[in-house]
Amino acid sequence: MLTPESNWCAAQGSSKTSESLVNSLKSYVDLGLTLYVGSDSMLYNNHCTFSCIVAVHSNDMNIANYYYQKQKLKDSQYKHLEVKILKEVSLSLDVANFLKHKIPTANIEIHLDIGDKDRNATRYLVERTRGWVRGMGYDVKIKPDSWASSVADWHTK
Repeated sequence: MLTPESNWCAAQGSSKTSESLVNSLKSYVDLGLTLYVGSDSMLYNNHCTFSCIVAVHSNDMNIANYYYQKQKLKDSQYKHLEVKILKEVSLSLDVANFLKHKIPTANIEIHLDIGDKDRNATRYLVERTRGWVRGMGYDVKIKPDSWASSVADWHTK
């Protein structure tokens, strides 16, 4: 089950408990780094795979690391783009809220897999989802600046 309290995988594939994840992320926050949260999904014939990541990144400190969870859900409702995208946003917010509760000093930025350009099928969801995330108290990025959702995409395959 994809929940913040469940086990996470490190980028290298090793498993981490949520407590261990929080401890690792606290050390990054203590260095002044932002936590980036992003989700993505991939629709298949008989299921939809969702992935959510928490990443840290600093060129100045030569730090780049992330942790992820993924889950296959067999539900035909995810064939509807809006339902699928809103689930991605919800997953990211669940993780961000969990982290903010555990690490109150954390600066958290949520990266959405949506874009406002004419070529983006998700452009009609931008204002609604951006408002939802900002209303929850988080900074938000969309395509092409939402790189954390692209990292999540790697784990939907």
